[in-house]
Amino acid sequence: MNELMSHTADRGQAEMFSKAWYNEYFRRAAESPTHARFCEAVYGRDLCQHGMMDVDEMAFLAAMLKPGEKVMEIGCSNGHITEQLHEQAGCEILGLDYADVAVGQALRRTEDKRDMLNFHCVDLIHDDLPGGDYDVIVAIDSIYFMGDYGATLRKLNAKLKPGGRMIVAAFQVKEDHDPESILNPGHTRMDQVLKSLSSDYMQHDFTTNVRNHWIKNYEYSHNLRADFDAEGNAFLCEARMAENGWFKDHAEQETLVRYIYQIEHNPALS
Repeated sequence: MNELMSHTADRGQAEMFSKAWYNEYFRRAAESPTHARFCEAVYGRDLCQHGMMDVDEMAFLAAMLKPGEKVMEIGCSNGHITEQLHEQAGCEILGLDYADVAVGQALRRTEDKRDMLNFHCVDLIHDDLPGGDYDVIVAIDSIYFMGDYGATLRKLNAKLKPGGRMIVAAFQVKEDHDPESILNPGHTRMDQVLKSLSSDYMQHDFTTNVRNHWIKNYEYSHNLRADFDAEGNAFLCEARMAENGWFKDHAEQETLVRYIYQIEHNPALS
């Protein structure tokens, strides 16, 4: 993740992924017809996304949830995917994000579903996580922003009820200083941390999806650039292009993998 942050800073996006940056992104994305077209083409469906999860991965995630389960989602952004997971799985979800504009959009859109679907604005690094005794904690491409993997997994594990589980999606790239094995199942940085914590987990491979995603992300951001400019949303296109070149290179070089980890509650960490 450090390499990506350096790359985006070099592209003039030094504040990329900050709260203010995400607020501006989702404020614009919610009203952008071009962004809707971009999401349809890249993800397979327009849910105003900013992330890596395509429709196949979202369906897989929904199938991992059960009706009536109490779920906390870490990094829900504007809640469109959260809402779909709730509708497909029939579970109760609390979505957390630090971008208050995105959370506000989610709250307004889902007002009539408040008994089963809610959203809170939370700084995931500094604030206490609300509630407890969750059946499932979902963290899709959000764990990178919460600091040390081990400390984060301990923090999330403490909010699970006995027998609960975490579902974490994370990518791994191989940089020049990394061993070849870091891309293999059981050897990523996430794997290494989970093993150090003696956690029981299963790993599901979505590498093909994520490589295809970033190649399409790169292609459509360039193809739609004039349309983003014409509607006054060059910011959205530039934000995509600041990161997708780095990911596309890794996708084409086959030095990018992505896994969903299902991690069982670990009583020893509580």
